[in-house]
Amino acid sequence: NAATQSSSSASGGMKALSAAADQLLADYVRSSSKFDGHALSPARRKWKRRKFAANQGDQVAAKVTRTDENGSWILAYVLRFYPESETYDVQDEDDTSKLIRLPWNHVMRLSTGTEGWFEKGARVMAIFPETTSFYRAIISKQPAWTSGTSAEESAGGVGNAHKPRVKEVILKFEDDEDQESGKTPHRRVPSRYVIPLPQQYFYEDEDDVDLTAPNTV
Repeated sequence: NAATQSSSSASGGMKALSAAADQLLADYVRSSSKFDGHALSPARRKWKRRKFAANQGDQVAAKVTRTDENGSWILAYVLRFYPESETYDVQDEDDTSKLIRLPWNHVMRLSTGTEGWFEKGARVMAIFPETTSFYRAIISKQPAWTSGTSAEESAGGVGNAHKPRVKEVILKFEDDEDQESGKTPHRRVPSRYVIPLPQQYFYEDEDDVDLTAPNTV
């Protein structure tokens, strides 16, 4: 027992020492780093977009009109992504005979249910029940988070398996008031079909640069 306790104590000491060393290194990097205030280069942005592009066969949201009216985003499937031109060939879920070529910023991946923006009051786009079009809405009730699912059940693949997730979102759609009562009903939509507004989805953290020099008082 004494040997076991000694081994456990030594292990704990090593972990504490390793954590302290990691903290010292992190503090040094932070204090010695210089940020020049520049956003990502065009080439780096393009690489990033390629890395997170939707894959062939993925169900996505696709913007099929030139205007931003409500309902301009629809459900579609990716047939192909062209890395050099950053364009997609997609197929309308309601009309499989139609092939549509779209730029990268007209295609959004669907939700996995694990995203952190599922909060009451968030402005989103969602599939209106019994349609295949996305309409602007606001999350009207705080979503319930559940324990993760198996990798097979996870819409986001193995990497999202067992993560806490939201399975259903309750929201109110724009222009959905009842004609008699004037009230907007709460509607339930699977989290997979609730996505951020385009300006939030395509937002680049690097564009919001802080030009303040580090470690200045």
